[in-house]
Amino acid sequence: MPCKMQLSGGLAASKRVDTLNSLFMSSRWFLRYAGLFLFLANSVFAVQTHTADNDSPPPARPADATQYVKEIVKHELAADASDHTHWRFRIHREDEKGSQDRDVIDTKEGQIARTLLINGSPLTAEQRTADEARMKKLVDDQGERAKREKRAKDDGDKLTQMFKAIPDAFIFKYDGEENGQVRLAFFPNPHYDAPNRELQVFRSLSGKMWVDRAGGRLSRMDGSLFEDVIFGWGLLGRLNKGGTFSVVQSKVGENHWEVVSLDVRMSGHAVVFKTINVKQLQRFTDFRRVSDDLTVAQAYQLLEKGDGAISADNARPIQPPRKH
Repeated sequence: MPCKMQLSGGLAASKRVDTLNSLFMSSRWFLRYAGLFLFLANSVFAVQTHTADNDSPPPARPADATQYVKEIVKHELAADASDHTHWRFRIHREDEKGSQDRDVIDTKEGQIARTLLINGSPLTAEQRTADEARMKKLVDDQGERAKREKRAKDDGDKLTQMFKAIPDAFIFKYDGEENGQVRLAFFPNPHYDAPNRELQVFRSLSGKMWVDRAGGRLSRMDGSLFEDVIFGWGLLGRLNKGGTFSVVQSKVGENHWEVVSLDVRMSGHAVVFKTINVKQLQRFTDFRRVSDDLTVAQAYQLLEKGDGAISADNARPIQPPRKH
């Protein structure tokens, strides 16, 4: 899936959270592809419309819920690897600094985004000039595009590593069905030995997961920290107990799934007691397929034509499964 989390031009949470040092990388990666993984970067997350959804049926539901999740993860990874389609979509993002709405196009050279609204209002002349300069730099500067692509690849590799670890890091139990969705509860596997700092957060995380039974795709994950996550005896950082995230993935086109909602509420401390608060809501709407051969320059021209500064937050959202 196109990695929306890049959001060329700097809208993504990752750039801001990067400044919070490696502590928040643990929450960021999970939340993005916990997110993602939702589900995965889908992380995040093919060159043809013929994808793994057509090639293989969804996994059957075995008696062992953890085994079911292993098969779903395998199916999800296969679908993600075979889907190289490019899409245009809207993103609405809210955090403690305000809100932004952007029109985003994914291309073979990366993503480019045009800001539509800031705090619900059209851009001022000064803001529009700065936004145009940002986009033009991305179009004209091949080095900048290469940097962004490398960062996106590195992010994707980390997210994939986390996604693959899910079946080993957690124990899953069936928790019912609703509207064609298999609901599972999960909690840490006490025998799981996290190989790195990013995966340590799994030991303090529990929640629920939904799987679309017909498609064999992850459709939602809600999680919370039931205890503090401590790094380096608390000197490197801490994520506070009670932090939550919710990620929704949905089918937005023929055999194509994308994250459509991400809600993160985390707090803690990074290196030497620097307080961290992350409250962020992202909604992705209005998905439209674009050419797989589209360049950044061509996408820029499409964005310049525009189609109205309508908030993605006001677009008709895809409804997630009801929470229990």
